[in-house]
Amino acid sequence: MLPKELLLKAYRLMMTAKAMAEIYDANRPVCKYVHSTSRGHEAIQLATGFLLKPCDFVSPYYRDESMMLGMGYRPYEMMLQLLAKGDDPFTGGREYYNHPNMRREGFPTIIHQSSATGMQAIPTTGIAQGIQYREKQKLSNYPIPPVTICSLGDGSVTEGEVGEALQFAVLHQLPVIYLVQDNDWGISVSSDEARTMNAYEFAAGFKGLERIQVNGSNFIDSFVTMEQTIDWVRKNRRPILVHAKVPLLGHHTSGVRKE
Repeated sequence: MLPKELLLKAYRLMMTAKAMAEIYDANRPVCKYVHSTSRGHEAIQLATGFLLKPCDFVSPYYRDESMMLGMGYRPYEMMLQLLAKGDDPFTGGREYYNHPNMRREGFPTIIHQSSATGMQAIPTTGIAQGIQYREKQKLSNYPIPPVTICSLGDGSVTEGEVGEALQFAVLHQLPVIYLVQDNDWGISVSSDEARTMNAYEFAAGFKGLERIQVNGSNFIDSFVTMEQTIDWVRKNRRPILVHAKVPLLGHHTSGVRKE
């Protein structure tokens, strides 16, 4: 059983994410920029955010606001980006909501994010390659072996960039976790309109890629699975894909992308 304090923290941040989404929806005339919230994805995202260490690298995608909360970012910081404010700590108001990049002491490193679906897969895999190179050359000075997490929506597995990244990761056996959050939607299309298989089934075609499924709407299951997965990659330095099944809650079709 997970500690009570951890469960309470997860519940509090789930309610925080819900309140943020409701505030954004209630103020759509003010929140003119595209924003996709984490409603329905909170459990798997918070579990992942809680488990990341400062030595790790992560590429959240635009629906990962709960992952950001789990890593310790404040709603106020995220709202600065939502409103394109100059004090936005991620991009100085130059990017859409939850398109972070950050190198902050005590936090995992986040590389620059793009709106293009699946675009983060190749550069994030490149980070894992860089980590592997430093380790082979005895240049790594991290306190523990770092992992790289590439977070994706299920619609992105139909993109060529994701296939290229998976192929490269298994070819070189890189320390990277592909976290695919499957809510049965791609960009404005349902899963049955866009693909013939889910990410877990797709991963079976890549020899050397481990894969696992989890109920991403159950925090305890998500935390245990991600803890085991991250520990496995820290030890074995090999790639794995996590297929997290989640619902999509409180979604509006107007002005918000589905992923």
